[in-house]
Amino acid sequence: MRLFAALYPDAAACDHLDLALGAVRAQESLRPDGAPLVRWTPRELWHLTVSFYGEVPDGAVPELVDALTEVADATPPLELNLHGAGVFDRRVLWVGVGGPRADLDHLRALSAAAAEAGSVAGAHVDRRPRQRAHLTVARASAGARQAERRAGRRGRPAGPTLRDALEGPAAALAVYDGPRWQATRLAVVASDLGAGRPVHHEIADLPFAVAAGPAVRG
Repeated sequence: MRLFAALYPDAAACDHLDLALGAVRAQESLRPDGAPLVRWTPRELWHLTVSFYGEVPDGAVPELVDALTEVADATPPLELNLHGAGVFDRRVLWVGVGGPRADLDHLRALSAAAAEAGSVAGAHVDRRPRQRAHLTVARASAGARQAERRAGRRGRPAGPTLRDALEGPAAALAVYDGPRWQATRLAVVASDLGAGRPVHHEIADLPFAVAAGPAVRG
């Protein structure tokens, strides 16, 4: 199964971000044919990726969960908030993470330890640096990217560009500063890409140092 480890903002943090995104979406640019330029991430999929493991054999999952349990047991609760925004690779709109320096240091250490736990369990680990924790809120739509490439080959303007569609919201959200929440658990999540949008299923809930023992879900 396709797995990653993640933190989830609490309901109040998500409510606050939802309101901010509502104002941004109201100003959303569309293609000349009325199609959207971006795909907004559904709220139920909002998360902060701590480490991504890709496809993990079913037999290796218990060992991965055990290794991550040790990581969670050594991690203190983290005071975090959603803060600022930007664009990755001209196609991903993200909202960043803020908080006290010590908590952000612990978050980076958690990411490194979770990646190492994946290696110990034999999982393929995405070792790209996660120095900038973030929550993905939108991606460029495939149709918009194709239309922009076609227009570029023909030397014709394609109307509003992907840059406009993503950089505009990023600029509007650059000063965003959401409420603090306390991260107290590490989630191990299975992602089913399927034929439509991804579906996430939490398979383990690993409390940080203040609590004990994982709650494994079937």
